[in-house]
Amino acid sequence: MPTVIRPRGRSMPPALDEINRRIRLLMDEPADKRRAEEYTRLLVLWAEATAANGSCWGKAA
Repeated sequence: MPTVIRPRGRSMPPALDEINRRIRLLMDEPADKRRAEEYTRLLVLWAEATAANGSCWGKAA
């Protein structure tokens, strides 16, 4: 799967793109404890994936 190009010339590996897609789908579900737990799990995956590839996507400005 190709790397997705994002604004300002940054690229996002397919794993991060998939996590993003899952988060977007999750936000369409009713707010409940299960959704909150899954959202937290996906954020942890996001942080791990950005740390693994040296990306600065997870860093605050």
